[in-house]
Amino acid sequence: MKKPIIIDCDTGTDDAIALICAHLCKEIDVIGITTVSGNVELDYTSENTLNLVDEIGWNIDVVKGKAKPLSRDLITASHIHGRTGLGDVVLKRSTRGFYDEEVASYIYKKAKEYNGEMSMLTLGPMTNIANAILRYPDIKDFIKEIVFMGGSLKGGNVTSVAEFNIYVDPEAANIALESGIPLTMVGLDVTEKVIMTETDRDYFKEFNNPHANITAKILDFMFKRSERFGREGALMHDGLALASMVLPELLKKEKHYARVETEGKITTGMVVVDKRRFAKDKKNVDIALDVDVNMFKSWMRDLICY
Repeated sequence: MKKPIIIDCDTGTDDAIALICAHLCKEIDVIGITTVSGNVELDYTSENTLNLVDEIGWNIDVVKGKAKPLSRDLITASHIHGRTGLGDVVLKRSTRGFYDEEVASYIYKKAKEYNGEMSMLTLGPMTNIANAILRYPDIKDFIKEIVFMGGSLKGGNVTSVAEFNIYVDPEAANIALESGIPLTMVGLDVTEKVIMTETDRDYFKEFNNPHANITAKILDFMFKRSERFGREGALMHDGLALASMVLPELLKKEKHYARVETEGKITTGMVVVDKRRFAKDKKNVDIALDVDVNMFKSWMRDLICY
């Protein structure tokens, strides 16, 4: 049976590729997409999502989520993803509107509808799911798991210890970690191992279908960006989190007790893992430690290049 999931995203470049993969992935049933501010402002992440799903022929609910973190000013990564979030990639503007429901209500309604079998994949700041948990505390009994791209066991990309998605709304991430819902963290220290090359990009260019065409265009921009910032290749942070939901052998994981630092002067947004013996009974999150890069790339190629 297909896994019913809601994808919560701040659609920029790698989020878009993850959505393309999700549309083609036969093991999951994406029952809705919710958007959040993060890579860029909410209007852009939402329009990118709606335009993309229309471009690839995906008739699915797109619900506009929260524009700001729970208690902080919004920080974006527009210097990385471009002003609109997709760099120089331009998609045809959608002619349909967003699904008209408040995001926390939508998540709760779907979770109850699927009676505990629904999972969530969060690819941006965890503001939307945190709002749902705060408003509907019993939602923890109706969400099977949350898989989130965020955090890191070693280092960060916004500060020396904080990864972007968690740093933008650390209070929201901590609410999710303390919710009692089963969690899997696919962190920066693992996603940075999945580097797409120009050879990978050229492979997608050989296939004339909407999914491959858009993927190749996004990768083109990501390579330009990498050259500008002196980085290597294009990183598939969000695609890896999606793939981990359908490929059990893809990640090496360990379960630990973790919280998010929300008050530190230089450590805000850090995922703090407690490995002490007396914390073993409080373990709340499966944390990715390593990845089979070749398995991921083969999975992505087989999906998109049909």
